[in-house]
Amino acid sequence: MKEKAWQDINRLKLAIDKDRQQLSILSSELLRVSKHAIFALQRQDKIEANSRLKKADELVKSGLKIVNKQISLQNEGVWRVAIEEFAEAFIFNSFLMGSLKYPPVLKNFPDAIYGGLADAAGEMARLSVLSATKGDIKNVERAYQIVLQIVEHLATLDLTGNLRAKFDQSKSHLRRIEDIRYDLSKR
Repeated sequence: MKEKAWQDINRLKLAIDKDRQQLSILSSELLRVSKHAIFALQRQDKIEANSRLKKADELVKSGLKIVNKQISLQNEGVWRVAIEEFAEAFIFNSFLMGSLKYPPVLKNFPDAIYGGLADAAGEMARLSVLSATKGDIKNVERAYQIVLQIVEHLATLDLTGNLRAKFDQSKSHLRRIEDIRYDLSKR
């Protein structure tokens, strides 16, 4: 190979490494902001949650610029974990607002959406516990209906690996809400 060819490959490698480092930093921030959004949603702090979700959306868009430029980075672990956490926060927020939506910015990342959906079922189960302690049967029933839909939908997919584990967890969350419903029916 000629020296110029080696130099071209080295330049490409350095560019990818630089973008990988930027994506890693951005992903860590996205993960942190998304987790804080979920905590705010659990506390019913809508102002804080919306602020965090807006920031997270901006971080996703910045990350997409990197992964669209460097396709090889689309499956970076830290990026995948971060966008899944964002999907979870977004989906949980949409549930609290009366519907169930996924983040449109992640439309090309269905695994992250499905992972976030399964994880959001866990947030709904936690909310059911809090609602039951307040005697809010209506909210428990609503969570049950949505988590049941999530489990039924995920059951139609041929899930393997991490997504299969998340599906199994979502079934556990459904069972937890069913137990809460049963306990409430005995009161």
